[in-house]
Amino acid sequence: MREICIKTMTAENHHRKNLSIVEIINQDGFVARAEKKYSYYVSEQNDVFKDPDGLKAWMDTQNTTLQKKSRHVSIRKIFDRDSGIGQMIYRVIGSFYVVQNLHIFAIVFMHTIKFDLLSGDFHPPKTFPTY
Repeated sequence: MREICIKTMTAENHHRKNLSIVEIINQDGFVARAEKKYSYYVSEQNDVFKDPDGLKAWMDTQNTTLQKKSRHVSIRKIFDRDSGIGQMIYRVIGSFYVVQNLHIFAIVFMHTIKFDLLSGDFHPPKTFPTY
């Protein structure tokens, strides 16, 4: 048996967007739970350009002088042999720019994928948790 719940949220000011997908699989006496969360924060930069040449010059300057912050990736694995419960969490945090109609938007993101492997004695809740 598989259960899937998809939830999207957008902040009132439209700067923050979230997507959450939870899947529970119950097969052969074992229960697995996969939770995927994608969060984005969008902000318009103050640099507004009147012509494409000014924007191109800004982009060239960013490529040569900007010290990019690298993406942060973390992976955590836990397994308890006594209970038969295991968990893996994979998280990526980073940022990038988007240019649209001579406007620059900075986007910061966090992607999280969490897998739980539960013993056969576990019974998943009838409803999915809210975030």
